Amino acid sequence: MDKPHLPEPPATLSARCWTAMGLMLAAGAAGAGTADLTDIPFESLTGMQVSTASRFVQSAREAPSAVEVVSREDIRRFGWRTLADILNSLPGLYSTHDGAYDFAGTRGFLIPGDYNTRFLLLVDGQRLNDNIYQQALLGEEFPLDTSLIERVEYVPGPGSSVYGGNAIFGVINVTTRRPGEQSPLEISARLSAPEAGTVQISGSRRLPTGASLMAAVGGSIRSGRDTTYRDPVGGLQLGNGQPSPDGVAHDLDRLETRRVMLRYEDGGLTLTGLYGDRRVEPSSALYLGLFDTRLQNVVDANWSLTSHYQSAMSDSLHLEGRLGLSGSAYSSDTPFPDGGGSLYLNHDESRGTWLSGDLRLLYTAYEGHKLIAGFDLQHDRDNRQRNHDVNAAINPPVDISAPTDRRGLYLQDEWTFAADWRLNAGLRLDHLDGSGSQSSPRLGLIWLADSDTTVKLLAGKAYRPANAYERDYGNGINYLGNPLLQPETIRTLEAIYERDLASRSRLTVSLFRYRLDNLITQEALPGGSLQYRNQNPVRTAGAEVSWQTRLDCGLRLNASLAQSRIDDAGALASFSPSWVFKLRGSHPLADGRWQAAVESRLLADSDYLWQGTRYHLPTQVQVNLTLSPAQATPGLSWSLGVRNLLNRRNEQPASEEIPVPSVPGERRSVEIGVRYAL
Repeated sequence: MDKPHLPEPPATLSARCWTAMGLMLAAGAAGAGTADLTDIPFESLTGMQVSTASRFVQSAREAPSAVEVVSREDIRRFGWRTLADILNSLPGLYSTHDGAYDFAGTRGFLIPGDYNTRFLLLVDGQRLNDNIYQQALLGEEFPLDTSLIERVEYVPGPGSSVYGGNAIFGVINVTTRRPGEQSPLEISARLSAPEAGTVQISGSRRLPTGASLMAAVGGSIRSGRDTTYRDPVGGLQLGNGQPSPDGVAHDLDRLETRRVMLRYEDGGLTLTGLYGDRRVEPSSALYLGLFDTRLQNVVDANWSLTSHYQSAMSDSLHLEGRLGLSGSAYSSDTPFPDGGGSLYLNHDESRGTWLSGDLRLLYTAYEGHKLIAGFDLQHDRDNRQRNHDVNAAINPPVDISAPTDRRGLYLQDEWTFAADWRLNAGLRLDHLDGSGSQSSPRLGLIWLADSDTTVKLLAGKAYRPANAYERDYGNGINYLGNPLLQPETIRTLEAIYERDLASRSRLTVSLFRYRLDNLITQEALPGGSLQYRNQNPVRTAGAEVSWQTRLDCGLRLNASLAQSRIDDAGALASFSPSWVFKLRGSHPLADGRWQAAVESRLLADSDYLWQGTRYHLPTQVQVNLTLSPAQATPGLSWSLGVRNLLNRRNEQPASEEIPVPSVPGERRSVEIGVRYAL
């Protein structure tokens, strides 16, 4: 229920609303400022239910984290196209792109090209990180269209105490729409000028038995475009052996994607199938290949079949189990000069298939306690990496198969030891073939000081084992494996203050400190070979402040400012802007007939290291605008969006495997979205 508040004169309301909307645009135009606006209806802010932080449904106030939630309405209103777009709206999160994949960072830490191995990605609670690169798929490679997402929960901080490996910086749980929430038939399309389009068809049906079916199929296509790279050292080599005269890649960044989702629900049983594949022709000369050629391509596919069962065995005992079969495939062709005036292709590929299972019990018979005990495992059926030259013999071939198993046991208790106090304590033990055993504790003390104020003190530990690529990949000459890699571990301390304010507003303040040990990064050895090695500890401290409000005029605002300070070693290893500011909001126009949504994102200027040299990026600014009718024709809705409204050239740091130090971001584009539902 909304808090009581005094009405304001209409003139005052209008002034406040339009002033706030003006500030959002001004923040982006100025290139320096404050925050990001997440649009969650205010009535859900105080009583919002979440499930990812503790693996059972609880109030967001009682969760041992500053949980962030993005709803389906948020996604529709702001026109977000990818999961990376959604995450970029949240406090402290930011991302980069290398022409093929999106990489996420948070709290001052992002290593370009690390494949998001320090985030755990779940879809409906099922782990999606693969068994070779441990990659979290966030961009166009994510196997779901955003129109199928019901909500996204992001739990910042260590989550290994209940989820195991990779949950170092946070857990991302994407909840998809259920058959009962889906129209019998729904068709959506999105066109982007100058060169992209997406189509999605979905539907659901209730069977005579009471069970429900849902199916969705879709895809996208992007034609080629010209992209200019800044190349101060003439390192962009063309197929004729000459350097590029202007740094322009012509008619590249082509993209094709296909996605399929199937779901069957019958009581407590859910069967879900996901499939997504993609082909991209990047302009960034990935893997240090030749520039401005369509000979390079990246193809990947990801799929999963998951059965999920939950049942209330009694009033105090709840059972939940999952069993899944998943797979991933990757291949790339990269052109290189052969030293004789011609060129050859290097073909790289990987195939992974794995079985996973999870059994969890929730027991509430003891007064004041919510006990969870669980066991999960993962078994690799296939884990193969290959590399060879096509019609040439320049590099030694690679053919590695190293399947592994993982087993985990976890226990957690939420103890209400006083009316206003909660103690959330958890411990997990994992054993991984080749990496030994890891323990992951978490402790959270939560004080519900009054009906409007919550204070949380959190401490935790999480880990990430070396993935198969880092550990095993090598050809004995320019790439060397390292079976002695130790798992990364992180230890964190965090204090959170949450306050519901007058005028239907909410303030959240988080102070954090962490130490990341055994950071795994790739090193160039004296002989020129590359090898992944453990590094010195990385220490970071910082703060995140977010504020949300909703005014009577219909204006909804969300602002956030995240600041962090990382030590010198970490600054060299990662892209670490000292602050990230976001502002986002929506407002009705024309007597409520239209809805305008604006988001501004600003990243501080920062230094980063590329191939041994320090480079500097100026402040990055992005402003997006979306306009949609508040009440469209029954069954029909549409939207008009402009991305990068100010047409800023936002350079992004390149990974070590790109021949230039920075990659240009996307320029201004106009999008039209249409949706029809029966």
